[in-house]
Amino acid sequence: MTDTILTQLCVRITIVIDGKNESHGSGVILKFKENYYVITAFHCIYGNEKQFQNVKLSEIKIEEQKAFNTPFSEVEIQEIVAKSEVDDWVLLKLKNIDTRRIFPNVSICDEFKFDTPVAFTGFQNINKNQSRSYKGRVLNEVSGREFRITLTHKDTFKAGSDDAKGLSGSGAFIIMDDKLFLIGILKSVLGDDASNDDIKCCSLTEIAQCIGLEVSTVIMDQSLDYWGSNRFNEIGIIDNRDLGEKIKAVNTDFSNLQIKILCQQLALGKSELMGISERDLSAIKYRIFEECQEELQIFLEENDSSILSDEQIKNLIERYTDRGVEILDIKSKKYKYPILDTQLIKRIVLDLINECYLSFDKEGVYDE
Repeated sequence: MTDTILTQLCVRITIVIDGKNESHGSGVILKFKENYYVITAFHCIYGNEKQFQNVKLSEIKIEEQKAFNTPFSEVEIQEIVAKSEVDDWVLLKLKNIDTRRIFPNVSICDEFKFDTPVAFTGFQNINKNQSRSYKGRVLNEVSGREFRITLTHKDTFKAGSDDAKGLSGSGAFIIMDDKLFLIGILKSVLGDDASNDDIKCCSLTEIAQCIGLEVSTVIMDQSLDYWGSNRFNEIGIIDNRDLGEKIKAVNTDFSNLQIKILCQQLALGKSELMGISERDLSAIKYRIFEECQEELQIFLEENDSSILSDEQIKNLIERYTDRGVEILDIKSKKYKYPILDTQLIKRIVLDLINECYLSFDKEGVYDE
């Protein structure tokens, strides 16, 4: 759902001069009162070296996409409201947009904390026809009208700045309790920053002032386990086997019927957990993962053999479950989690095994 909303707010920007596509970037749609705007990076409109400094409105092509992989529709620009070459942003007012659609409510924010989860969506040069969503976290708070975010370990610019090209102008969002806070616009990602998956963003304070938008502050509920959620999103997966493969790796004779039963329990757990927010579920999974990592290492020290019996496998699943119950009971004294019974915690354990986080052998030991 979140990716769909961010796709709806994201636009593709192309500078077209004499019928030739000269430049490509991204932008974000913002509604205020009855007007619609697009915010993007200055260099997406005027070029990295201001080679398009005399660009006409008719040469700026803005296209929106209602959902992933759907046809693009072009929106017309009414005027360039304001711009800043120094801070690398441009604010454009739109003329025609489908006002019949339900437009998500977005708040502008310029105060937020280090390590707060962030999401953004843009159109990379390497695949201009499909938007791509990324998750990250705040690396530095606003200073000198800019701040930095960094990607989580699950998302990365594998080819450095080549992967990042086209994402400039994308909106950086904090999503909290189903509320959207737009906190900045992605600027150029070059050199060492791209290699480290770090991105500079411009803050929105001056942009908001241009159209009279109120700027708010993100107040984080201290009873929620944001730290655990952030940590889970930063785990780099190293063991890509699923539940069945992990069992067969240590016991080739393990019953296929028993594996099927475990997979059915896993599926039931996923269905039951759908009502829990992604933030809460990722925090719960991290707390269980962290405890079970320790339990796995204890188990491996107790068992030298690479071959396990049926009972050893079932016993380790139960040990994982017990550790999960214990840690959530402990952490519930500080954080607020959804109420989970032992059966559901066991199904979360099975999910962690299936999703490459836990196993029955040394391949599942993560170095953090």
